[in-house]
Amino acid sequence: MRRSHLLALSCMTAAAIAASVAIAASAGQPSLVGKVVPPYPEGLKSNTGSCVGSGSEPGQVCARSIATLDDSEDRTLQLLAAEFVDRVGDEPRWRITDAVPYPVLHRDELVVIATCQRDGVDDAGLIAIIDTGTAHAAELEMLPATRWALRLDRATGKFVRVPPSRVRCYNEGTSE
Repeated sequence: MRRSHLLALSCMTAAAIAASVAIAASAGQPSLVGKVVPPYPEGLKSNTGSCVGSGSEPGQVCARSIATLDDSEDRTLQLLAAEFVDRVGDEPRWRITDAVPYPVLHRDELVVIATCQRDGVDDAGLIAIIDTGTAHAAELEMLPATRWALRLDRATGKFVRVPPSRVRCYNEGTSE
């Protein structure tokens, strides 16, 4: 009985540690899903974004978007999926439909937003990690996604995983 008590206590401790790590990891990163932005919560902003159209009609060209959520020191915390709501003056307002943590990058890696192809077809809804440190990278027009890729599903407004092997992105650092 004593052994089962220790096992139960050990499991409860592990669960408490996991919960505290999850809470600490999400600290400073409020859930914006369902909220309309801007304005962003204090200390947060978006530095980068791209329209993800669903057609060529005026209301479809920028019906959805992918944007970054950045802190006051310009560190990107999350990638946001959003749906166009309205304009206040010249500023568009967006309802956040999904959010994912910004990936941890290794040396020479970059996150590319909206300038990738899946199976050889351009798709502004793609986000991927590329490695700019590979041999002859500066000479290549496109680089393969390395270990992580997502696509914004235009129908649901949610991010879905895509096998990186199916994605390649324009190399904005080409020497052309």
